Amino acid sequence: MLPSLSPLIETRHVSKSFGSSQVLNAVDFSLDAGQSVAVVGENGAGKSTFAKIITGVLSPDAGEVIFENEPVSFGSPRDAIKAGVALIPQELAYVPQLTVAENLLVNRLPSTFGFTSPSHLFKEAERLSKEFELEVPVRRLMSELSLADRQIVEILKALSRDSRLIVLDEPTASLTEAESNHLYEILGRLGERGLGIVAISHRMDEVYKFFGRADVFRNGERVFSGSPDQTPRAELIRHMLGREKEELEDIETAPRGAPVLRIQSWSSEAIPELHDVSFEVAEGEVVSLFGVRGCGADTVADGLAGRGRRIEGAVEVSGRPERIFRNPRAARRAKVGFVPAERKRDGLVLGQSIEANVSFLVIDTLSVAGFVRGRARRRLAEDAIRDFDIRARNVGQQVGTLSGGNQQKVLLASRLAPDPTVLVLHEPTRGVDIGARIEIHRLLRRLAAAGKALLVITTDVEEAVAIADRLLIMREGRLVDEMAAAERSQARALRSAVGGAA
Repeated sequence: MLPSLSPLIETRHVSKSFGSSQVLNAVDFSLDAGQSVAVVGENGAGKSTFAKIITGVLSPDAGEVIFENEPVSFGSPRDAIKAGVALIPQELAYVPQLTVAENLLVNRLPSTFGFTSPSHLFKEAERLSKEFELEVPVRRLMSELSLADRQIVEILKALSRDSRLIVLDEPTASLTEAESNHLYEILGRLGERGLGIVAISHRMDEVYKFFGRADVFRNGERVFSGSPDQTPRAELIRHMLGREKEELEDIETAPRGAPVLRIQSWSSEAIPELHDVSFEVAEGEVVSLFGVRGCGADTVADGLAGRGRRIEGAVEVSGRPERIFRNPRAARRAKVGFVPAERKRDGLVLGQSIEANVSFLVIDTLSVAGFVRGRARRRLAEDAIRDFDIRARNVGQQVGTLSGGNQQKVLLASRLAPDPTVLVLHEPTRGVDIGARIEIHRLLRRLAAAGKALLVITTDVEEAVAIADRLLIMREGRLVDEMAAAERSQARALRSAVGGAA
C-alpha cells in the first residue's frame, strides 16, 4: 500500500479542562492510514480524554481535529461514526438477548419493500463477515460469546459502517494471552487494508509486539512518540513516569519461612475443572499462580475466597487443618484475605467513602455496644491513605471518583485491615496504569518482607514473572510447571501454560 500524502487524522493544539483541572494541553497528534499507534501513560495522563475527543464523546476547549484533510467538529459519537471514526470502549454496548447479526445491523436492518426476515438478516451479516475476513457466529446470542468475540463483533460493526479509524480503549484488559494475540492479528490484517488503529494500552508486552508506534501522554501532554523497536522499555517507562523506573530487585526481602498455606489434592468437576492440585506458600514468600483463562486458576481463587463450588481436598493455614471454605467469612476466620479480580463488582462500594470501604471488614472491632467509634474508623482510613500512598483529598472522598490505581490501593487496604496471615490476590493490577502497577508490586514485596504469605493468581505473564519468588503454572486444571526465582522467564511460562515445547 502506498503511503498517504496527508495524515488520516491530525490534532493541532487540542486542549481540554474540567473545571480548574487541565486534562489536555495543546496536544499535537497525527496518524496515517494503515498505521497502528499505542497510546500509553499513567491514569490521569489524558489518554482517555484524548480518545473521547477524536471519537466525538467530548469536544475540545481549544485546538482542532482534522480527519481526511478536513477540519471536523464531532458533536457526538454518532457524528464521528458517520464520518468514519469508531470507538471500541472497555464497556461494550450491545444487546445480550439479541443475535450477533441483530447487534451488527441494529438500526439499519436489511429490508425489501420495508420487510425483513431472519434469513435476510443472517445473510447480510454473513456477507459482512466474509467481506472483512472476520469469522463471527452470526446466529448466536451475544450473551453466549466470549468477551474477545464480542469485541470482534464490535469491530465488524464499525467496519460495516465504513470506519477508516478505530480507537480501542484497553481492548485486552480482560482477555487471555491467546485472545489478545488473536485480536491483534485481526487488527494487523485490517491495518494492511488501510485501517488506522489507535489503542490505549497498559501492557508493555503488547506495545512492543503489535504496534508500529508508541505515543506517551503525561500530565495532559504528548511527551514522546517513537517506534517500540528503537525504544528500550526503560526509556518508554521513564517518559511515562517522568522518572526512572524503580526496580523490584532493589527491595530487600525476608528469607522464606515455614509453609503457611497448604493446598492439598484439590479437585473439582466445576468449570474450570481441577485435577489433584497441591502446593504451598511460605511465610515471607510471593508465589504466582499463572495460566491462560480457563486453566483452573480461577477455581483455586474461588476456593480460597470461600466461593468455591464442589471442590474436594484439604487446606491448611498456619498448621491448622481447615475445611475448604464454605463462604468468605470462613476464609477470613482462617486469616486468609482475598483481593478479588473485579474490584468494582466484588470488592468496593464506589458510592461510599474511602473511610467506609477501608473499614467494612473490621467494623465489629471498631464498635462498642453497637456504636462505631468514629475516631478509630477515621484513623484507620488516614493510616491507609498514608501507608498505601492513596492520592485523595480526604478520607471522605467517594471511592468511585478515584483513579483505577487508587481504587485498587483502597481495596488492598480494606483486605489487609483484618491483618490476615495469608493474602490471596486475583489479578491485583488489572486495569491500572504502569505507575500504579509498580507501586502495588513494591507494596506486595514489602508485605512479604514483613512476613505475609502472598499468592498472586494472574493471567498476566509479565506480572507473574516480575513479582514472584516462585512461579507455578497451570494448564487444563493441573499444575504443570514450577520455577524458582532464578529460573523464571516469560517464554517458559507461556510455553508451559499453552502446552508448547520447552
